[in-house]
Amino acid sequence: MPRPPQLRCLRCHSIGASRTDCAVQSAQSISCVIPADRTTAHASTIGSSARPYRHISVSAPFIAIVPASACIELDNDYGPRGFVVTLNSAKVRETARRALGTTTCNIPCWFKAWDPFLREAADTLNSLHVGRSPDPICLAAFADVFALHLACRYGHDGDTRDAGASLSQPKLSVVEHFIREHIAESIQIEHLAALVHMSPSHFARAFKNATGHPPHFYLTTERLRLAQSMLSEGSLPLIDVAACVGFQTQQHFTEVFHRYAGCTPRAFRLAHHLPTIR
Repeated sequence: MPRPPQLRCLRCHSIGASRTDCAVQSAQSISCVIPADRTTAHASTIGSSARPYRHISVSAPFIAIVPASACIELDNDYGPRGFVVTLNSAKVRETARRALGTTTCNIPCWFKAWDPFLREAADTLNSLHVGRSPDPICLAAFADVFALHLACRYGHDGDTRDAGASLSQPKLSVVEHFIREHIAESIQIEHLAALVHMSPSHFARAFKNATGHPPHFYLTTERLRLAQSMLSEGSLPLIDVAACVGFQTQQHFTEVFHRYAGCTPRAFRLAHHLPTIR
């Protein structure tokens, strides 16, 4: 039987699941790759003389936007997976036209972004239909939600993502918030650039123009400020303090802290630790 129009507009399936619907794999569709925690997904295409080989890897908390025709795989097939939400590009353009009055809406592909909304929406969509067939009315509503979000947040030409070397205060706030929330994790420049839809090189220049410091210096400073606060106010072992602020080893933490504060973390704690009031 032919698929209802709602099912031709949107599909949500597990990463690695087989896809037999040609409609959602055509060049007229895009996919949002949303890996689960501790999972890395790889999307790629087969290169040719007319179309070069493309590849992108993404892990939580980020997502990737790729063509629906891309092959999506995991590092392993036995751990958490995540979702692939495939949406017809015509649906995005029609939603943008009706809701925003936009006559053209192009969603760029092959980029990563920090998008908590899409992660939550995909998880909700999956929970509603686990073990049963999708309800067409509910699926149509989700298609509108996904399409409107993609149109509002990413609906522009791909080249404009790197236009200029400026970082507005709202975008800077997004980066600062992400650093605070993920300070204990390994944060790469490409992760921060993805937050504001810029290439790593343009982001590094824009960040330095906005703050006066390179991103790596700012990140290290934030880690060490938090470490000083923890050393002053608590009695957590030094190795645990190092882990909480994003250092993989206590030795590396001690070396960087000494360069920043002029003394070791242990000496700083002895000089600044606040006694507990009973």
